Amino acid sequence: MKAIRFWSTLMLILCTNAFAQTVYVDEFEGGFSPDLPWTWSVIIPNEENPCDYVNTENSDYPYFFDGGALHIVMHPWNSTYNQWNYAANFPTLPVLGFDPGWAIETEISLNLQGNIPTVYTQAGLMLMRDMDNYYQAMLIVFPNDGTNPHKFWLSTAHEVNRDYQYGGASAGFWGENEPSFTLKLRLEDAGVDENNNPLIKVRVQLPGWTDFVDVWPSPFAMPQMVQSVAQQGGLLSLFNVAGFTGDPQPVASFAYIRLENIRLAGALEGDVDGNGCVDDADLLTVLFAFGSGGELQPADVNKDCVVDDADLLSVLFQFGNGC
Repeated sequence: MKAIRFWSTLMLILCTNAFAQTVYVDEFEGGFSPDLPWTWSVIIPNEENPCDYVNTENSDYPYFFDGGALHIVMHPWNSTYNQWNYAANFPTLPVLGFDPGWAIETEISLNLQGNIPTVYTQAGLMLMRDMDNYYQAMLIVFPNDGTNPHKFWLSTAHEVNRDYQYGGASAGFWGENEPSFTLKLRLEDAGVDENNNPLIKVRVQLPGWTDFVDVWPSPFAMPQMVQSVAQQGGLLSLFNVAGFTGDPQPVASFAYIRLENIRLAGALEGDVDGNGCVDDADLLTVLFAFGSGGELQPADVNKDCVVDDADLLSVLFQFGNGC
């Protein structure tokens, strides 16, 4: 009887943990939350230096926190497209992977600052392995072509090894000829199809709406780069792209970010698995990966693209912290 009670209790604990939801929220009140491992790093593939983590923080076109939002002054000719993958002021979160029921949500505003863009201008969410391999969901300005006024819409893009593609979902148009526009954007797990292939939803909520609605054709097959980050980890970025010079430049603003069942690399040094505790699991992860090279390895604590003595010592010196 005791054995039955033991196994029943164990199964209840395992089931409870399996469906427990992990939620992180940063409302950008005066700065980035210290509870989240924000960085300015992106990876720009480089034949001469395969491990090329780049700091995108750029004070020439600054960012600032005001009114409970992160505001980024857009940098002219900022780009993620094809070989023109120049990045400025892309705040990122290192991601270990996604769990079932995952979701990523933010509120984006594009303030054109009096500009009338004649090229595409955008800001949104980007899931990436590097700047040649990513998925974007974004608020975008459809430019003025000389005959029609500019307007706003939501679109998606998907680049794999510099092969730039449509990302599978879009909606709009809104705010014709308006100086700015705001919407909430949400990416979320949509389960699997009849063949057990993962699905994704892109959802949007406009000012005055009471809830999110699905963007056509949601749900749809999860794009390759979303699957890659979900399974192998990568970077989550708040990005902005402006393909023109203006005075002043447009401003991309983010009111918050909400992450549900997203496993983040720990903000605590040595916390390889991101559970808030430097323990045996972190030590074993480094030992099993010892000697391996490459980008975006959780065991590569110091981000030099090789798991070696330095990473092992980081875990050992921090052992027990947060536990």
